[in-house]
Amino acid sequence: MNKLWLVAKNTYLQRIRSSTFLLLTFGIPLIMIVAGAIPILTELRAEIPAVGYVDQTGKMGIVERIEFEDEVLSLKPYPDGEAGLAGLENGEIGGLLILPADYFEGGSPQYQAGKEPSEKLTEAMEEAIRTGLLSGAPAWQIERLEDPANFTYAAQSTGKQVSEGPAVIIRVAIPVFFAMVFVLTIFTGANQMGSVMVQEKDQRAMEMVITSISPRELVAGKVMGMTLLSMTQVAVWILGAGTAVFLFFREDLIGHALSVPWNALLWAGLLCVPGYFFFALVGAGLGVIAGDVTQARQLAGMLGFLGMGPLYFMGIIVNAVDGPLAVGLTLFPFTAPTIGLFRMALTEVPTWQLLVSVLILVGSLLLSIWLVARVFRATMLLYGQKLKPAEIMQAISQSGLSAAAEGKEN
Repeated sequence: MNKLWLVAKNTYLQRIRSSTFLLLTFGIPLIMIVAGAIPILTELRAEIPAVGYVDQTGKMGIVERIEFEDEVLSLKPYPDGEAGLAGLENGEIGGLLILPADYFEGGSPQYQAGKEPSEKLTEAMEEAIRTGLLSGAPAWQIERLEDPANFTYAAQSTGKQVSEGPAVIIRVAIPVFFAMVFVLTIFTGANQMGSVMVQEKDQRAMEMVITSISPRELVAGKVMGMTLLSMTQVAVWILGAGTAVFLFFREDLIGHALSVPWNALLWAGLLCVPGYFFFALVGAGLGVIAGDVTQARQLAGMLGFLGMGPLYFMGIIVNAVDGPLAVGLTLFPFTAPTIGLFRMALTEVPTWQLLVSVLILVGSLLLSIWLVARVFRATMLLYGQKLKPAEIMQAISQSGLSAAAEGKEN
């Protein structure tokens, strides 16, 4: 076990210094945080000018000012559009709001200005329209009509309740987010295992460790090191994504009691962790049978295709989220993490399906450890030779006989 962790530590420390790893690990979260901060930067630069308005419906009362989020919107009524445009040209106002005569039949208000209004100004003008059309109404009624209903959704089968707004978004987004992170880690982490194993053989490190460490410990250590590397990357990504989401939706999130969907987080961990190990071991196996780094990267493309494969079925699964295809892909180890999490965002997936999926994943993981270690044992002194299917089967059988013979000698 100590040797396994030593291999894992060395692999981790070697890869974490890579410029490509550092760029992907910190570059992507930085882009997300900058994108999430754009609304804040926009609002900081935005000014709320005095706005004139023309009420062509004849139903709007006089509104001279609106207090909105610690700022004040000054309004000036005009009798018609021509007078309003004249005031805009003369600099009396910074923008002109026109409430059309067919507003109550679905007509859209128009805003004319030299530049596009900020989100805060748009919300302030919407409140001005409500206040004007409800002139004389108490403040509580105007405030209630700003958000007339906040629905609570209840599942008939489980009785779980989720409130409209951020809670619904989080419930849907978390499983999908982890599914997409899983796919991304397959591309950036698991499919590199092939190249790692080829480099191990090319550097002829096997001659140095063949008498001191078993093939199973070496393979497991390499996979563990690469997995820890990917977990580090994922942790930074999740932190960056969480920061970006908070910055982008800060006004919607502040003041709301958010319930964390622990059930979704639990199943995400149970599906994604063994799922990643499984993909990593398959990548290691592809590297063992590859002759060189180029061939290993070509085979890694197949692994990336398997990682992306579930997304190709989403159009069908959305229309039959509990159909045979959806259930089958949830149980299939190569698609279980992604499809299982996507289905959790769309419906209540039966617990037995998720549990069976985890058991199949763990079983596939153990089987892959056994197979990859046997092939690696039989081929670790072969350099630049790509194995054919028949040679792979022969290597497995020969490795098994060698292991049995060594056990008898000991």
